[in-house]
Amino acid sequence: MRILCTARPLAGHVGPLLPLADAAAARGHDVALATGEPEAARLRGDGRTCFTAGLGADARERFAGRIAELATVAPDVRRAAFFAELFVGIELGPRLADLHQIVERWRPDVLVHDAAEFAAPIAATRAGLPWATVGFGAMVPERVLEAAAVAAAPHWRTAGLEPLPRAGFADRLYLDPFPPALQTAEVARYPAARVRLTPPVLAAPERPAWLAGPAPVLYVTFGTVWNTRPDRFRAVLDAAAEVAGTVVVTTGAGVDRDALGPRPAHVHVHAFVPQATLLPFCTAVVCHGGSGTLLGAAAHGLPQVVLPQGADQFTNGALLATAGAGRMLTGDVAPAVLRGAVAEALADGPLRRAAEHLRDEIDALPAPADAVARIEALAA
Repeated sequence: MRILCTARPLAGHVGPLLPLADAAAARGHDVALATGEPEAARLRGDGRTCFTAGLGADARERFAGRIAELATVAPDVRRAAFFAELFVGIELGPRLADLHQIVERWRPDVLVHDAAEFAAPIAATRAGLPWATVGFGAMVPERVLEAAAVAAAPHWRTAGLEPLPRAGFADRLYLDPFPPALQTAEVARYPAARVRLTPPVLAAPERPAWLAGPAPVLYVTFGTVWNTRPDRFRAVLDAAAEVAGTVVVTTGAGVDRDALGPRPAHVHVHAFVPQATLLPFCTAVVCHGGSGTLLGAAAHGLPQVVLPQGADQFTNGALLATAGAGRMLTGDVAPAVLRGAVAEALADGPLRRAAEHLRDEIDALPAPADAVARIEALAA
């Protein structure tokens, strides 16, 4: 069988598809991916078959002005604008044009798309193919999907198709990577199957040589997109340096490390460190609440302090706090409040026990191979 996996051109959207792609390849299927640059080139560099489809990651810059305008509205209103205006209004058309050609040329048997990629259901319907939707976090709220559906409807009609509810999102199968304690009740509306999409926790990982400082170890990250504010990094580091034995911060490309100012020896600043090599040695995490980071930390049983900035981060932070496995701090946070939240996350207390419960739930999720079996049944 041929499986085409499609995603927006960001690591947080491509990443959840890769365990499924690997499991499908291990079962003998021919797997290809389709996304924009620079993710497409990175995937090809890793030896994967990948078609370039749609605009690159820089397409988000066309929406940059709206991000500032939406800063004061409710999180669901803001997220609906992202889905309708960016994911559909800017990205869907160019990606759909490429997907039509890829489907005609490569002839897949089934499409698997990330939950924010709305071209795949149209391309699949036009070709008479089934498709599965892969989540990257909590179920997308109905209000957000309705906004995406209104924006996507003209693209369905241009393709000669009647628009589907929710723009085809989870119309056939939804693969859910969130543990039950973090997922919302809305998932019950869909034909859903749970699946573990976080990397397996290594039994005996190798400790990085530079990470030789004392415990507790705090990891600070704001992901690969929402990482452009040096002031936020500085505020966290000022609080963390007082209560953590070792602090590791990854800035990504969004912040010059020199902008963080001089730091004591127990604070390590890096542009990037693979989370799989770092999380096994951490005690707690301070982050933005992006789904990939949040799930990765949860898979290791780590309490988290979430400082959300956009996208699904407010939802994720609230769900984590409700589960008792972390704290969410919004707006301008007083230094004493931030320091107290970090100290609580580093302690051996209720947050840690709830985080360990999340880890156990993630461990119990079905393996990617089980989800591939569901995709096989869908294609059959």
